Amino acid sequence: MDQPKIIVAVRKRPLSKKESKEGQKDIVEVQGNTVIVREPRMKVDLTKFIEEFNFNFDAAFDQQYTNEDLYQQLVKPMVQAAITGTKITCFAYGQTGSGKTYTMLGDQNVVGIYTLAAYDLFQLITNSIVLSVSFYEIYCSKLFDLLNDRVQLVAREDAKGQVNIAGLSETKVHSVQEFQKTVEMGIKSRVTGQNSVNQDSSRSHAILQINLRQQNKIIGKLSFIDLAGSERGADVVEYHKQTRIDGAEINKSLLALKECIRALDLNKNHTPFRGSKLTQVLKDSFTGNCRTLMIGTISPCHKDAEHSLNTLRYADRVKELKAPQASSSVDQLTRELMLPRQYITNNYLFESPQAVKPVSPPKLFDHDNGDQYEDEVQMKPSRNSDLKNKHDELIQQILDEERALKKAHRDHIDDLIELVNDEMKMLQAVDQPNSDIEEYVDGLDHVLLLKIDKIMRLRKKLQQFKQHLMDEQDLAHQCQTHFYQKPHQN
Repeated sequence: MDQPKIIVAVRKRPLSKKESKEGQKDIVEVQGNTVIVREPRMKVDLTKFIEEFNFNFDAAFDQQYTNEDLYQQLVKPMVQAAITGTKITCFAYGQTGSGKTYTMLGDQNVVGIYTLAAYDLFQLITNSIVLSVSFYEIYCSKLFDLLNDRVQLVAREDAKGQVNIAGLSETKVHSVQEFQKTVEMGIKSRVTGQNSVNQDSSRSHAILQINLRQQNKIIGKLSFIDLAGSERGADVVEYHKQTRIDGAEINKSLLALKECIRALDLNKNHTPFRGSKLTQVLKDSFTGNCRTLMIGTISPCHKDAEHSLNTLRYADRVKELKAPQASSSVDQLTRELMLPRQYITNNYLFESPQAVKPVSPPKLFDHDNGDQYEDEVQMKPSRNSDLKNKHDELIQQILDEERALKKAHRDHIDDLIELVNDEMKMLQAVDQPNSDIEEYVDGLDHVLLLKIDKIMRLRKKLQQFKQHLMDEQDLAHQCQTHFYQKPHQN
């Protein structure tokens, strides 16, 4: 039986001691390969109820499963396939604090997928096969070598369409202990930041590549990617500008990754690798003889319901799995448009088991119930959506202008160096006997005018960029006030 190219799995972490003390409720249930989320909601008339969502995946793990259980079921067969030449890619995706890094790295008492794979690799490979490790991160579309003092790297595509990362260091390892030390050294260099979900949130995608070489020829490759936290804009808008820009870059790359994986699974003719730096550098892992595992990690807390649903919808859309049922034309259209798809199977009053009443989802175009529709629409004025769209567009414009400004600055320095060389030549010439002083004056005047012109052009770009940074600050404040208002805490 042929193994699937894409495997999508979800892992639910347990409630932490702190969450249990806070009285957080576990709203996630795993039944076989189905994940059920029961989200507490509130109607317009302040009636509490629970909305139930069902998602179906290739595999689902609740809090009882360990890293080793997940590894044995999903990752180990892929590691064995890597020895025979298959390119393996494993992603961990989810909100900060949902267990991505724990799944990949483990902790002081539990080993993660990285180390478990290393154990098996060293048992499977022969003496003629050399195992080497590369570890780099993608932060704001820039590549940094985590094993070489964060040296910035450049990804280039050659004539054959292969993407090569120029200058990426590669460390040979001969034991699991050496492998662990190498990985730990790289993790210490990774970029972290602060948001409302986590004080030490990963703000970059970390990519660990294990190459298997025999006679200097790569015979197998494994890529393990710990993706940056998938927080919403609401969770970074309260923090400084760089955190908001980080979030925009992260969301852009995650969207591009989803499109690449879907295109691969659906055997589409075109795969949009150039959608982001992440998908560009992983192009080799998505083509030819390859297999991909995506692990979505979710929190069980009711306070994280929206994050968990976003993760599940993202994973659900990657492969478009669902429980067997008749497909309607509306569902087909939803799939084509990549709209969020969820299955609402049961609604009942929250914390009122003695008065369970089924509640139907609101009908947006029910003219017989127009007053209720108008009330619900008023809860989400169009101004909020407009502000959010403007903010997202401005963030993207700032990112583009930042790259253009840096390029213009480098060009400006190159031009100034040329002009300084011209000035040195003029000084040497005017110091010679019988030199023409008028020619020197005219030449110097011309050089100074060129300098002024170049400085003014660069400063104009700088002033425009500064203005857009201030505009972004104002929009972020408006979003926080109008769109991202947090619910009142009783």
